[in-house]
Amino acid sequence: MKCLEHMTRNAFLVYWCNEGLESVIPITEYEQWDAMNTFRALKNEKTLRNPLWTMLQHMTLRAKFNTQRHYELYAIECDTEISKEDLEAMFEQDPQSSADLIRSRGIQIYSDRVNSNVVKIV
Repeated sequence: MKCLEHMTRNAFLVYWCNEGLESVIPITEYEQWDAMNTFRALKNEKTLRNPLWTMLQHMTLRAKFNTQRHYELYAIECDTEISKEDLEAMFEQDPQSSADLIRSRGIQIYSDRVNSNVVKIV
């Protein structure tokens, strides 16, 4: 199928704040969810909401209601050898470099990152 060429092989949502990594969610498994819902609908079966959207909503709302924690949420596609546990270990060993790497290679979904270049008026 032509559409399968654009699918990810090993993608994750990475969610952290100024207190550290909060979650790493493997999202590749949810890509087929909507396609399967199309087949369900064609067979007059009940469709199921993709849980990925609920997870995204929860993380975004948590970030918006806890602005003091400066949440960031990124999606990133990795080599197939990299696991959820590898990303978690990377953040545990060097959180700043890990965040910088995800920012440079990932797709920003939400960011309330502190901008140190902003001049504060006293």
